[in-house]
Amino acid sequence: MGHRLAASSSLYLRSHADNPVDWRPWGAEAFAEARRRDVPVFVSIGYAACHWCHVMARESFADPALAETLNERFVAIKVDREEHPDVDDTYMAATQAMTGQGGWPMSVFTLPDARVFHAGTYFPPRRIGQVPSFAEVLDAVHQAWTERRSEVETSAGKIAESLGAQRRQQAGLATTIYTHDDDGARRPTDASPGAATGVKGSADAATPDTATDQVTVDPAELDGLVLDALAVLGEQEDPVHGGFGSAPKFPPSALLGFLLEESAWDPASAAAAMAVRTLETLGRSALFDQVEGGFARYATDLAWALPHFEKMLYDNAQLIGHCARLSVHPAADEESRGRAERQTRLSLDWLTERMLLPDSGLLASSLDADTVDAQGQHAEGATYLFSDTELLEAAAAAGLGEEQARELVGLNRGVPADEQSITQGAPLNISAQTPRTLHFDEPLTGAQRQLWEQIAPELRRRRALRDQPARDEKVVAAWNAQAISSMATAAALWDDAALLAQAEALAERLWQIHVTLETTVGRASVRRISYAGVPAVELGGLADHAHLAVACFQLSSAGADAEWVHRGHAVLRQILENLVRREDGELQLLESSDTTGPLAAAAQGPLLATPLDGPEPSSVAALAQALQMAEALELLGIEDLRPAQILQHVKLAAAKAPTVIGASLLVARRAARRSPAFRFLSGTAEDLAQVRRIGALHGVPVEPVTAGTVGPDAELRLSVCLNSVGSMVCLPPVGSVDQALEAIRG
Repeated sequence: MGHRLAASSSLYLRSHADNPVDWRPWGAEAFAEARRRDVPVFVSIGYAACHWCHVMARESFADPALAETLNERFVAIKVDREEHPDVDDTYMAATQAMTGQGGWPMSVFTLPDARVFHAGTYFPPRRIGQVPSFAEVLDAVHQAWTERRSEVETSAGKIAESLGAQRRQQAGLATTIYTHDDDGARRPTDASPGAATGVKGSADAATPDTATDQVTVDPAELDGLVLDALAVLGEQEDPVHGGFGSAPKFPPSALLGFLLEESAWDPASAAAAMAVRTLETLGRSALFDQVEGGFARYATDLAWALPHFEKMLYDNAQLIGHCARLSVHPAADEESRGRAERQTRLSLDWLTERMLLPDSGLLASSLDADTVDAQGQHAEGATYLFSDTELLEAAAAAGLGEEQARELVGLNRGVPADEQSITQGAPLNISAQTPRTLHFDEPLTGAQRQLWEQIAPELRRRRALRDQPARDEKVVAAWNAQAISSMATAAALWDDAALLAQAEALAERLWQIHVTLETTVGRASVRRISYAGVPAVELGGLADHAHLAVACFQLSSAGADAEWVHRGHAVLRQILENLVRREDGELQLLESSDTTGPLAAAAQGPLLATPLDGPEPSSVAALAQALQMAEALELLGIEDLRPAQILQHVKLAAAKAPTVIGASLLVARRAARRSPAFRFLSGTAEDLAQVRRIGALHGVPVEPVTAGTVGPDAELRLSVCLNSVGSMVCLPPVGSVDQALEAIRG
């Protein structure tokens, strides 16, 4: 029945090919079939590493009776959210608006024109309290469609209209210019199109001084906004376990970049304690794989002791860079820095050993949460759990004495993979034979660390003999680009030429497979997805392009070939040409260049980019970072769009929702320092390594170094170039990195 999915390149879609459900892939043809049959559409959205997606597949989509109902009454579409983030984004907004929550698997019912009228997430096979069974949901939707069609269509129209308005409002937060009234309130300006977008030449444009203010960041105002944001974050932080919010608990990856950079400039800042505490607790928790490295997606509890075990590239691509920064951070003590470097290097090894694909040389998107044994039985996290008995046996095999082994076992405060007991606070029945996570409440001492490092190879050997989680070998451009950025950053922080070469090789493969360079116009377009070295037809979205541009600039700053600057510029030109538009004087950023497909009906127009971070930095923040780095590197052709023009939401959200604008706060800070860059004029190889290390830590790119500037006896001469609008000046050379930083501060 699932023959349409059998040949799909998506592992997630192929995993449903044997279902009795007559699945169709996402596309106009599926909706055309719904119109022909005059039936609603059921859209099921998930991804390969999703635990509850597997559960619903076994319980419902493999059930012949439920499949018959779906096939008779609906057109069923299966969507890999990682291939189609625009579809996922649109329908997630609808699901959250209608139910107050979201997640995967996502279960959405639409009209034949793709407009939503009912939505939910996981539905169980039997009713649980007020949660209906999937069969009940199908019956209720069918009854509404056949008996109350006009009400369903009216409801779908209102939902689509509301979603479109909400999306436009969120997108407008980034680009609408705000002014202060006498009462202190911020209100949108009634500026002309030219003034609102910072475009020169409008007959009604504001005065030059006002126009300049609109494309620059006021450092004094931003100081106050950052203090407001840090105060709110201090109230929301978990002071015991680090991180923010309640369980289930996700690593605040996008926010950590801002906290680390803010505290690099000011180690006494409140940002320092939050950054160090969060990364320290994550690093000794079960969320971090203590045996092989890498971080799981999220934890079900406050202490990070029980993760959902899927490992996503987008989490690790960010967290590896953050741990590398902590390894040289002035706010961390020597022991903390040492732990951070070990965790980073272990995770980099994990990337190479578990995620690097031999056919393409690129990084896979995820490892599954579940392990499937030879009998087809699923067990979440089974690969990663060890009982006390197993730890004692491994310790003995590694040569530890009995006393040392028992000391090591006693340090582990892990828990069984029993989510219900953990979340409901039920007593845990743990015996010596109970498999449980590896989790430490306190940092290991030096002696304890030596014991752990002695046993870890034996644990890796034993784990390798177990059934392994499946790997989704889909390559996602944005996630590979973020990994490249973090690897290049770590290489600069550690002066690690081998790691930089590894990052550059990964970037070269990504460029060759995913990028099409239009040499006549100097633009480079990016494909989001590839499998086995073959790119998909569809162009990537704003996130894919923006993150690749940032990665190109980061590589050059770390010391890779200067050609990467030109490549990043070409990607940025593609964004400005195809994903940025001005309509009736309004600046709009498009999440996707596809503005005519089924989603146009569901979202009442093109999918606009919103500035709020999720698990990844928002695509708006990624674009702002690319623009800011291009500005710092004095690249021409970006004058029509400056980073500050798409960071207006910082003024509104800093004191209200700082956890979702961390990436934007980071870029706003860089822009407020007038987009500085280091220009290395002369010095030794050690001087250049120090400049690159300090630049990577503080978010200051290093211009490509010209031949002849590095010599064994050369005196350090370093200039700071300030390249934001209204600055465009290189300061007189100084003889130390500290002097250069002071010049930027001043």
